Order: sequence, then C-alpha cells, then structure tokens
Amino acid sequence: MGLAMLRQGQEAAGRLWLMSRFLDGEGRGVLRIDNITQSLTTKSSIHYLCGKRQLRNLLRAGEGVYWTRDKERIWLRSAARVAAALGVERLTGQPVALPLSALLSGIGAFRAHLYAAFHSGRAKNEARRSAMPIARDTLAGLSGVGRTSQRTYEARVGIQTLANFAIGEAATEGGQEERAWRQGQALFTLQDYDGRQGRQGKTYLAWQLPNSYTGQHTLRPKGRQKRINRQLQDLVMKGMPGNEGGLVGRPAAGQPVTARRRLAVATKRYYPNGRAAGQRRPKSGVEPAGPCYWRRQGVGNGRFALWHSLEKA
Repeated sequence: MGLAMLRQGQEAAGRLWLMSRFLDGEGRGVLRIDNITQSLTTKSSIHYLCGKRQLRNLLRAGEGVYWTRDKERIWLRSAARVAAALGVERLTGQPVALPLSALLSGIGAFRAHLYAAFHSGRAKNEARRSAMPIARDTLAGLSGVGRTSQRTYEARVGIQTLANFAIGEAATEGGQEERAWRQGQALFTLQDYDGRQGRQGKTYLAWQLPNSYTGQHTLRPKGRQKRINRQLQDLVMKGMPGNEGGLVGRPAAGQPVTARRRLAVATKRYYPNGRAAGQRRPKSGVEPAGPCYWRRQGVGNGRFALWHSLEKA
C-alpha cells in the first residue's frame, strides 16, 4: 500500500489517514473534525502534523479514497477499501510496523519510510538475509520513485545495499562476445585465484545483477494481511472504481489464480538455492523467461554476494 500511495501521488493524504487511525484508539472508524484539527494542527501538540489550511487541503484530497466526511465528522475507510481505491489487487510481502516518528517528521521522511517499508517487507524473517535482488527500473515502476530519489530515500532511512554478481562459464573469446551481447556493460572477467570455481587461476565470465536491499522496520504477523486480502478479493470481483488493470506484466483483476501463478513462475529469476531454481518449470509446461539465479552460500564480505546462473530449466 505504501508503494501505491507513492505511485498515485496520495502519500500526503495517506499520512493523514494513518494518523487518524492512530488517533481513533477505539477503532470506531469515525472522528470529529474539530478533534483532529486540535490534535494535528496545534504546534504545541505532540501529534502536530500540519497547519489548519493544509489540513483542509488534505481532507479534500483524500475524499473518496481514505474517508468520507461531512462538516463535522470523517468516516475512515478500511484498509481493504483504501487499497482497492489505490489500485492494489493484493497485499504481498511481510507486514511491517511504521514508527510514529515516520508520520510526524515531515512529508519527505514519510515518503522515504513508505519506500523503505517495501524493502523491509521483502525480508522473510528478522534475520533479513533472504531479500532477492530487484532492479532500480522495477522499483521505479512499482513506486513511481526515480533512481535519484531512491538513493536519497535509502540514505535518509538507512537502507543497506548489497551488490550481487553472477559467475558464469569459463572465459573464451567466442563465449565472451556472445555473453556481451546479453549482459552489455555489466559483463567483466573474474580470475579465480583460490580455485573456488574450479582449477586455480582460471578466468570466468561474470556480470553484475541488481542489488539487494535491507530495510530496518520491524516485521509483523500476517494474520491481518490475510483478512484484508480476502476483503480485497471481494472488492476486486465487484469491480470497484480505481481498481481496473494493474501493474505492467501482471494479469488483470479477475484472472484465474492458476494463470497468476504460472506467470509468477515464468518471470521469477532469483531463488534461495539450486534445487528451487532447477524446479522452476511448473507442471503446466510454461517456459521460464530467461535465465535464473541462486545465491552461493558462504561467499562475500557483507558488501556483495555471488550467484550461480542457470540458463535453461
């Protein structure tokens, strides 16, 4: 949902929605506007968010997406309805907890935390060692955040970046030329002085893969996310406005789950181990798109990781 807020330009009103949910401690879903104004626009308040004029602007901007309102009250929409209105078909990844400071430290900090939360949620556990590589162009498509802003957010929130490199076949003149056509400027030669790949001193072709990123947010259980996804599925099937289509390369809303799984298998490129990579071809016979990779264990100094390459399943 955080990426959808960024992609749709709805992060400012989204911050107010999250703060309103925080103020609604009883979970009633309705708040008086004068109480919100007092809590969020008084500079001496510990929950100061913005000025009164900006609050009025945000209430107008979020109408129909995050809430409905009259002159005295706002009725907060549920997470499922907000997700659907933002064009989200399904919540993925691990839920994370945003600190209150992420909401109160300015809109720039909030944008950075929304971007960082995506990386935090890609970790499989608190050890945070399982996030797969992801290209900056892919991140830009998902979030609407350009490369320069991505780096700015990473530095601001403290996202750790891990460089990834794939080790291919032994270097030959003909093989290097063919591989250069596929990998472009990312290709280079690597001499194996220690004999880790094979014969000591042999030279191999290698190329850079997209980076891996590690966020800092605390992971949360998936129970509530599953409940929201069930509600989202019902809303998508009913064709809520703002939920037509989806991200590039994803099946349209309402497409059978089996078709979604086949597409996911065919386009997945990174795997935790060689066994999973070797079994990537599903029973349906869908041809995987391009090579796949799995991480080599016990190699790297914390700044980079090495990956094996599998050209065909």
